[in-house]
Amino acid sequence: MGLTLRPLLQVSLLAGLIQERTPAPLQGPPPTVREPSMVLSSAPQGFAELRLRRLAMTSRVVPVAPLPVGFYPRGLEKAQAVMDQALADSTRERQDAAAAELQSWFSGMGAGITLLNASPEDLLVYLEEWWLPNHPGRKQESAGPQAVKGVLSALSGWFSRAGRVGPFDPVTRTGNPCECPWVSDYRKGYTRLQMVGGYEEVSAVPMTEEKYGLLCQYLLDQAASSTEVVDILTLLRDLLCIQFMFQSTYRGYDVGKLALGDFCHPDYPDREDWRLPLPPPQEWPPGATYRLCVRERGTKTSRVQRAPAVYLQSDPTCPARCFPRTLALYMWRACQPDAGGFQVANYLFRPLQPNRLAFKEEPLSSAALGARVRRHLHAAGLYDGETNHSFRRGALQAAAQQGSDESALKALGQIRSSAVLARYTDPTRHVGSRQKRQRSE
Repeated sequence: MGLTLRPLLQVSLLAGLIQERTPAPLQGPPPTVREPSMVLSSAPQGFAELRLRRLAMTSRVVPVAPLPVGFYPRGLEKAQAVMDQALADSTRERQDAAAAELQSWFSGMGAGITLLNASPEDLLVYLEEWWLPNHPGRKQESAGPQAVKGVLSALSGWFSRAGRVGPFDPVTRTGNPCECPWVSDYRKGYTRLQMVGGYEEVSAVPMTEEKYGLLCQYLLDQAASSTEVVDILTLLRDLLCIQFMFQSTYRGYDVGKLALGDFCHPDYPDREDWRLPLPPPQEWPPGATYRLCVRERGTKTSRVQRAPAVYLQSDPTCPARCFPRTLALYMWRACQPDAGGFQVANYLFRPLQPNRLAFKEEPLSSAALGARVRRHLHAAGLYDGETNHSFRRGALQAAAQQGSDESALKALGQIRSSAVLARYTDPTRHVGSRQKRQRSE
């Protein structure tokens, strides 16, 4: 029996050795899917080819069920949705808008140029023949240098995320057309011509503490005198935005996307504030105050983690500037039976539906907030060129005038650079040199 089994055992062992040395046939997905080829080229082999050969000899693909039709485009869409979160919504929208306008112009040319093969020459012709004539500055005939820099930056970001990375190569016609000496020289030359022509770059007009108080009182009075639910809630929403911009120094975009989940308990900053919604102000005991803490997720300064804590204290002496009181009133009014569609579920500040019967469940954009701010300033007779950013500049300047040192100011504005802080606290940076000369004469 032993003599009979030995040859069979040897054959079995030999077959096993042959099987170990011979790569098993790859069991790939259905024929409609293109897998990376394991076939090695006839080119001289290096370490990369050696590693690929080892992979082909040792890998064992686990059989899988046939993949559904359309899985690849669907997977790309899902991956793109995740990748989109790497950018702020406003940045992505700005890049997409700039690229869409450029592609529309290319399509009108009918020359077969697209965003995937455009050259720096194409880009500069577009700027001269279309973009500049159709994007004049607010206070002058032509766009300012920062506007040109902004559109080129937006296009450069779009090109990079479309796979056109690295400096443009005029020989191979590959790379990012915005990353080219010609485009760089154009931007520098445009800036120089604008400066020679009298252009002056100034900062946002700072919102003074006095004007901030007057604007808050105006909005509270308007809300108190309104009878329509939609008017009351939009006025309280705008008042809250203005209070928060000044007291936190947050930018308009970050204010617009503030959500209930951004509120933490002031004594436990790592836990959500379970006290919300606060009771309505009319039910507060005499002398009662509330202290709120906000640690917003994904701000311009803190993109991948919660921002540093911002504390908002009640101000019993001035209800118009008291954020906790206004928040309590706003959330209470939005929950009343006649306010269906206005309840706060996630985002605190939201735009109206077109029919004005409810809020959309999306953040209030910086542009929409800026338009509301200008509208209220005009209506109150207070407008002097202020924007959303005026609250940030004004709050930092007010804190500096009250004696806050540099470290405290940096913490208030979440600013790291001393040079950037100096620009914010310069009380005359928003005034052009010509106006300064006129004032001194």
